[in-house]
Amino acid sequence: MKTPLQPSELHKGPIRRPVLPDSFVDRIKAFKAILSDVDPTSLETAIDNFKRDTHPEEEIAIWERIANTYQLFLSHHAASEPAIRQEVFAVLIGASMGSEDWSNIKKLNSDQISYLVANYRRLRVSA
Repeated sequence: MKTPLQPSELHKGPIRRPVLPDSFVDRIKAFKAILSDVDPTSLETAIDNFKRDTHPEEEIAIWERIANTYQLFLSHHAASEPAIRQEVFAVLIGASMGSEDWSNIKKLNSDQISYLVANYRRLRVSA
């Protein structure tokens, strides 16, 4: 069984694209605006990270889906408490990586988690 990497073992890959197309930068700015209250990564760091991706357009699409699902959830559920918003974001990040373990989520109920995961995966369920 493979042991998960620790954050200290990770390192940045090489810059694959010195410049991203303006359309990519505009898309990054748009999803960063939606996630600004839960994602502490600066715009500059996000752009730098996408320059390192092998397929930046696919990665941007994942982040757009996270942002759109986050926005959809907040439009249907009152979540003014920052800790709840942070958990919504955590569930969406986990869903984007195929996680099924939500034991670290304490403020959202199982129906809310299912709603988030299903909507991220483009399924329709009500909560």
